Amino acid sequence: MIPGWFGAALKRRHALAKAALLGLVLLVLPGHPAGAQLTVFDRAEFFWSGSDYQPPADGAAWQRVALPHRWHSTNPGKADFGWYRIEFDLEDAPTWVQAIQLNDARAQWVDFFVNGTLVGSSRDLTSGDGLRLNTPMFFTFPSSLLRPGRNVIVARMLARHSVLNMHGLGRVRLGDAQSVHIRSVVAQEWGVYAERSLIAMTFAAGIIALFIWLARRSDRVLLWYAIACLSWATAGALWHALRWTSDIRFLHNLLTSYWFYGLAVPAVVLALRLVGIRRPLFESALWLFLLAEVVWPVLGYQWTSLLYLNVKYLMVRLLAQDLINGALLAAGATLVLQATWRRRRWPDLVAALSLAVMAALMFYEATRYFGWIDVEAPYLRPYHVPVLVFAIGAAIFERHVRAIWRIERSNVELQRRVDEKAREIEAFHAEREDRLRQQALIRDRQRILADMHDGLGASLVGLLRYAQAGAPDARGLELRVREALQELRIAIDALEPAEGDLGSVLGKLRYRIAPLVESSGARLGWDADELPAVEALDPSAVFSIQRILLEAVSNAIQHSGAQHIDIAARASGGDAISITVHDDGAGFDPRQPGAGHGLANMRRRAETIGASLDVASRPGAGTTLTLSVPRRLGRPEPTAYPEAAAASRA
Repeated sequence: MIPGWFGAALKRRHALAKAALLGLVLLVLPGHPAGAQLTVFDRAEFFWSGSDYQPPADGAAWQRVALPHRWHSTNPGKADFGWYRIEFDLEDAPTWVQAIQLNDARAQWVDFFVNGTLVGSSRDLTSGDGLRLNTPMFFTFPSSLLRPGRNVIVARMLARHSVLNMHGLGRVRLGDAQSVHIRSVVAQEWGVYAERSLIAMTFAAGIIALFIWLARRSDRVLLWYAIACLSWATAGALWHALRWTSDIRFLHNLLTSYWFYGLAVPAVVLALRLVGIRRPLFESALWLFLLAEVVWPVLGYQWTSLLYLNVKYLMVRLLAQDLINGALLAAGATLVLQATWRRRRWPDLVAALSLAVMAALMFYEATRYFGWIDVEAPYLRPYHVPVLVFAIGAAIFERHVRAIWRIERSNVELQRRVDEKAREIEAFHAEREDRLRQQALIRDRQRILADMHDGLGASLVGLLRYAQAGAPDARGLELRVREALQELRIAIDALEPAEGDLGSVLGKLRYRIAPLVESSGARLGWDADELPAVEALDPSAVFSIQRILLEAVSNAIQHSGAQHIDIAARASGGDAISITVHDDGAGFDPRQPGAGHGLANMRRRAETIGASLDVASRPGAGTTLTLSVPRRLGRPEPTAYPEAAAASRA
């Protein structure tokens, strides 16, 4: 009866909870062989018989050998069948399924017998040529084949003599099927599983590089890197898919050469390109070598077996390719170091180091063939692929990052220069504005001086003539002096900044003309609303407005005999301010030639500031003068009064 909490836990979808519950069950169930012993046999007895029918008798000349066994060391020059015998004792017969495991198959084929019963053969796993080196073999058999006391495992091997130490029985592992299978999976992780992971990794790197190249197609190195990664990954995937197919052996041989060694030449070319070495003839020779290396296994399989004196063609070819490609990679690393030693940039050193590591892995594999290291040592040749992918890829990535950094630095420098130019332009414009203000001030001063020349100068000239005309009366003399002083005061008032306040300008004007009107016996009326600001109300414009209004008042006092003078200022409905001066004097006819001279001067003053002047009068009906001042005045012309400017300079 399964407890309720156990059944509820099994219904959970969380994979970690299920795995934990399963492990708990396996540990608590009685008789589970989780702690069963795994036996590794590194000793055996060997007998070469040349026959594959019956194992040798116990009294045959069995020879003690160490496992892994190197066939040619005990059977120099011999080929055909050999027998291995492993004896061991058991106190109790096992109750769980048993298994035998080899890390790799180094023979054409091998059969295993347990106490005289065939339990497995490499021919059951693959085609007649046998398993590839570093492919684990795993055979299960029922526990009833083992008995308490003496037990014998016999291996029958079809092998050939090879100077490369590639034939012979490896270490044999015996134990319960689960424990042995775990050991077999661990061995697979170093071999087939790792190769498949490397294929996926390289394919992903090639896709990423290809997409980056599509965004920046000027980088040929990145394109060749993408092609190398994608072609190698494709060849590896096809090799694994077709490894058990014997009908297309020529294609399998092509894929084997390219998959094992196809990245050596691209690695050298890419590394040289990365450090700036361009040797077209040398690169062409490398590509031709790669082509020959890939095609040679297909075209030369038959005659090379005779050339190598019947030594196993595949093994010799692999050894030769390991040595040649290792030497090529070492030469490439040397060239890179020679070209980049002085600058010592880390991408260059990484490129040289990657070639050196790849060469070391190639030479490492050759040492296994020669028997200089344990033949069952980890299979490391495929691991030259991540060295290329990461090292060369990192160097290419660094170059792209450096290019982006240069662009960003150029942008920063460009922005700095733009800001500097902008400051220079701003300073230039500020200086220009200051010069323009100075020029405008000079023009305003010149214009005011010209107005003073016309107004104050004329008054002083009239005063002088009046004094020279005979015995002047005190009243007339006083009146002319007052007019001259009034002209001077108005000119001084115009120099004060108005800041667009036309109301304050008119207020000062009222203060100046009120005594003049009262001294003449007339009465001054004033009606001014709150007025809006007027742009560009500079001293010249202020003086022009004051002169126009003052001349209108002076004409009303001196020529028309007016008793009432009314001044009004209002903002009209448009964008103008209307200032009206009305008197009840004798009036005049504006169409008469003599009357137009003074009005022409007043209109000229109004036009210089962008204003307009309208005069309505007739004899006996008084005079009304209307000055329309826009809310944005026009700048005065610099040559409005050239004679006055010349007089001021004088």
